[in-house]
Amino acid sequence: MAYMSYFYIVVNILMLAYACYSWYWQAKVEFRGHYRISSIVWAIIFIWLGFTWNYIEKGDPGLNVFLALFLLISIVDGFSGFSPKKMVVSGYFKRTVKYDEISSVILINVPNPKKPLVMAIFRTNNNKAYMMRFRIQVNEVIAALQKYIGKNIPVEIQS
Repeated sequence: MAYMSYFYIVVNILMLAYACYSWYWQAKVEFRGHYRISSIVWAIIFIWLGFTWNYIEKGDPGLNVFLALFLLISIVDGFSGFSPKKMVVSGYFKRTVKYDEISSVILINVPNPKKPLVMAIFRTNNNKAYMMRFRIQVNEVIAALQKYIGKNIPVEIQS
């Protein structure tokens, strides 16, 4: 039982550090992307499965703090956009991408009769891809890309 207490203490400290890091970058975002609700949905599914399959037991010490931090991280990680120094992406393992790492951008103008929707796919120099959605017109996204990323990055527009 003592090992489990130490486990939750270490994990809670790591999660608190990550929550602060993630919250810091979320607060720096100037040009916001569309919020990704799936991060909260997946967190709730994982918690539910953990209790259902008895991987998480209700009496574990530190469990309440762990679950609160897990939900906080899931809520904060749904935000994405452009900050002055880095692109902030949704996700648990890679929260920011330096602008000089981006090699190309594909903008997809999604037809939507209610609201405009633009999907942006950012490809990096090491061939990783990150996706963001914006609820604005494609020309506004292009202006933001030129402001934050620069004009040297190739931008492909698809319909």
